[in-house]
Amino acid sequence: MPEYPELGFYALPGHAVDPQQIFEDIPFGDQLGFGSVWLSERMSNKELGVMSGISLAKTDRMAIAAGLIANLPARNPVLTAAYASTMMLMSDNRFALGLGRGFNSIADSLGIPHMNFRLFEDYFDILRKLWRGETVNYTGPAGTLTDAKLGLELDVIPPIIMAAMGPKTLYWAGQHADGVLLQPLWSSAGTAKCIDIVRRGAEDAGRDPNDVKIWPIVVTASDCDEEKQLDYVIRRMSTYAIFPEILEIASAHNEWSLEEVLPIREAILADMNAAKTGNMGDEGVSREYDQLRRLRDLWPEQWIYQGNAVGTAEHCAGRIREYFDAGADGVVLHGSRPQDLASLMALWPQFRPAERFSGRVVNPGL
Repeated sequence: MPEYPELGFYALPGHAVDPQQIFEDIPFGDQLGFGSVWLSERMSNKELGVMSGISLAKTDRMAIAAGLIANLPARNPVLTAAYASTMMLMSDNRFALGLGRGFNSIADSLGIPHMNFRLFEDYFDILRKLWRGETVNYTGPAGTLTDAKLGLELDVIPPIIMAAMGPKTLYWAGQHADGVLLQPLWSSAGTAKCIDIVRRGAEDAGRDPNDVKIWPIVVTASDCDEEKQLDYVIRRMSTYAIFPEILEIASAHNEWSLEEVLPIREAILADMNAAKTGNMGDEGVSREYDQLRRLRDLWPEQWIYQGNAVGTAEHCAGRIREYFDAGADGVVLHGSRPQDLASLMALWPQFRPAERFSGRVVNPGL
């Protein structure tokens, strides 16, 4: 069986209606040689604890990365620490805890605080103390804890992987996190800029910049027919486009025109207003393929083809290699199910910089 610890894939990518697909996705990704499976939480049909347990039961080789716990203040730090410690012990340290800023709209609906750097820093500190077997007394933005402890000390502390987009968050993540997950739609050149910011943050904090593992997400449609390309790429891009911050930061990192894509966002919002949506925006919209074709024709080609990997397996493998040449430690393939990535994975040995991965473990944060 091939082993590529530098590559991960998302289980149940995007607008996955049937969560039982995970029973097929995990073994298939394992057989293809992926080093890690990434889990994106949704409050409807992708609860993180359930998905993590299933993933653990379906692979004894790949790492499981929780990517990402969407609204951290909704969880008591002790429960999050217990979840991660259980996963580490049951997986022989093949687990990474991914954390993100979440969505203010969800935070408001749950009556919890919006995320900020102070809350993140305190939460990280609490988790690491608990994993080291310490007793925690704390009052602050992360809540109140009195004599809180797990009652065990882990031999290996779970790595924390931070989702980051803007320069401030990238820099902060370089100072505090074990790994950084970069937002989709970044070009390889835009990714190189983000990597420089993360490394600078680590260095300014007195850390070894190479200790922070950086993983861009690349939406991938390899050897797919038109309808799958529309599902995997255009539907995915439409979800990101409804969040102004994503478009603005992608434009800045990639040095692309923001004005070109603002009409696309307006078209997407107009469709959403006529449909029943969930709290993840466009993912709750069921679009006909003619609608997706209309949106595809509105997107500038560089956003589709430089911000994603779309085309033949050979072309997509070359695009993935570009992110490693830009300085990435790993790449997470998104959008496609692993069943549609077999031809790309078969070609990957011809493109992978194998010397960089000698002795590499599958845990994406170690």
